[in-house]
Amino acid sequence: MKKYVPNKYICYLYFIVPLIINAILRYSANEDIWYIMKYGQIILEKGFIHTDVLSIHSGLHIVIQQSFSNILFYLIYKYLNSFGFFLLCELMVGLYLFIMYKICMLLSKKNILLSVLLPIITCILLETNFITPRPQLFTFLNILLIMYILEKFYKDNNSKSIYFLPLISLLQMNFHGALWYFIFLFMLPYIAQMIIEKNKNVLKILLMMVIMFLVGFINPYTYENVFFPFTTYDPIINNYIMELFPINIASPQPTIVLISIYFYLILAVILLIYIYYKKGKLELRHLFLLGGTTILALINIRSIPLFIIGSIPPLANYLKPMKIKLREDYVDTKIAWAILIILIFVIGILHPMRLESKVEKGGKYLEKNYPKDIIIYTNLDYGSYIEYLGFHSYFDTRAEVFTKKANKKKEIFREAARVENTCSNYKYFIERYKFTHLIVYKNSCLYHYLKQDKIKIIFKDKEYVIFEINRKD
Repeated sequence: MKKYVPNKYICYLYFIVPLIINAILRYSANEDIWYIMKYGQIILEKGFIHTDVLSIHSGLHIVIQQSFSNILFYLIYKYLNSFGFFLLCELMVGLYLFIMYKICMLLSKKNILLSVLLPIITCILLETNFITPRPQLFTFLNILLIMYILEKFYKDNNSKSIYFLPLISLLQMNFHGALWYFIFLFMLPYIAQMIIEKNKNVLKILLMMVIMFLVGFINPYTYENVFFPFTTYDPIINNYIMELFPINIASPQPTIVLISIYFYLILAVILLIYIYYKKGKLELRHLFLLGGTTILALINIRSIPLFIIGSIPPLANYLKPMKIKLREDYVDTKIAWAILIILIFVIGILHPMRLESKVEKGGKYLEKNYPKDIIIYTNLDYGSYIEYLGFHSYFDTRAEVFTKKANKKKEIFREAARVENTCSNYKYFIERYKFTHLIVYKNSCLYHYLKQDKIKIIFKDKEYVIFEINRKD
């Protein structure tokens, strides 16, 4: 039987696969998007505020570390609704594919099949959990740009592309300041290899790093945004934010177990490639990238996409001896591309509502029947959407805002955790804040106590209920 040898233009058609997958995704698990968009609206109306105006707690100091993401997401949703987020995610996936293709072509000495296959695999793995309207979209893009620039500089020490590094630093700081330091972490493996090899051009990279750090201060919150991870982080939030949980295959939470298996399977495949394929050469920088991003992923789930980005594209260098000579004859794929792109847009237009909140129905009920000055108790998951609607809530997904270390005023996070988990002194807690409404999980102790106290239920959903306390004062 004659061996099939693909044409390179046919190979390029497979880039459409991650774009089609993104077209059918839903973003409903993303509760952060609601406070992000509300902040965007506030910034456009009032400027860059330093005191919280979303919750019921007055005077809390805040740093909006992803200011320009907030503005962009707000404007997209205002004018294009959730379809706008579909377009944004399609654009970002397209950019990821393009930059990774360029990285792989550089590493594999223009092995087109590897340079098409590895970006597709990387994007599909990212799409399973991590492509959603959040500032991390821009972090992934910036890290890929860092990798491409440094790979190009390593191959050609005269590459002028390193002069774009300060611009990437500036964009990262203003679009997702909390993960600004990660772009420096991704530079370290390249610096390490150049130092080990006594490459004097490492001084250029080190100089760029200094400039990148200084450029980071150009943001609406200056030094506060630069040192945000250190001045706001409180270890207690690790116990309540799932994306900050460590990899744990023995976790009592099924979701954590599934994510852990997902991570270990990817890691196992990568290690098996390095172990059993003998023709490749593992570069030090790629070994350091693999090791470093694996450690990051083991520490918390949020870093799994960084592990995927840092470990899969470098395989192009290791697997480059696998030569498959593609047919060079031209194949006109314009019609196929047109049909597939039209299909993607049709899916995007006809797709049911992509963006939902867990508490959307209850929030809409409150919006229709009550004024905005009611005092609402919410847990970590429910508060952001309630605030997006214009109400003020007790708690929301901005975890760090509610720690005293960050807000400079009061310790709310520990209080919220105590009330949610033990309900100790819950009556005093309710009276202290003069709550008029409480949105609580059906399986929470607070729900059972309030029901036992015969507090009026005004709204029920599968997961939660809304209680109303009739206050005459």
